[in-house]
Amino acid sequence: MTNSDDSALLELGVVVRPHGVHGAVKLHLHNAASTTLDRCPTVVLAAAEGERRVAVRRVLRAGSQVVLELEGVTGRDAAEALRGARVLVDRAALEPLADGEYLCADLAGCEVRHEAGAALGTVREVFSAGASDVLVVESSDGERMIPLVDEWVVSVDLEARLIVVTGEWEAQ
Repeated sequence: MTNSDDSALLELGVVVRPHGVHGAVKLHLHNAASTTLDRCPTVVLAAAEGERRVAVRRVLRAGSQVVLELEGVTGRDAAEALRGARVLVDRAALEPLADGEYLCADLAGCEVRHEAGAALGTVREVFSAGASDVLVVESSDGERMIPLVDEWVVSVDLEARLIVVTGEWEAQ
């Protein structure tokens, strides 16, 4: 078990189930196109029992399917025990972001305002809805979901922790 700084780690996905009988696990990646795992010598597995850093032996891909072979996970029972574990990597393993790019994981906690200035709430989480990511915004009025698409998101300022949206998404 390791003590880790969550701000230095980024969740890439979740262990879905064992794959085969030799201890490999099938993953659901939050971003199916991500190749970050291909560059990671280790991952952190986070489960109810805690976190542990594990060496990556091999990453296998078949279309959108990702299979991970990990050091010390040597049989189906050991792989089954990892079902539901979150797969985290060091932020340093990520490719540098271009200007104007951001990680969805960094949007939680940002204030959301309408372009006219009205406060809409705070981002609780971001999830993938297939065609786009969606901001889950909480306020005293309840929860609203705003698609994270260019036509509705005017700006994202991580330094100011502020996201500005147009009101057009409400009409959809």
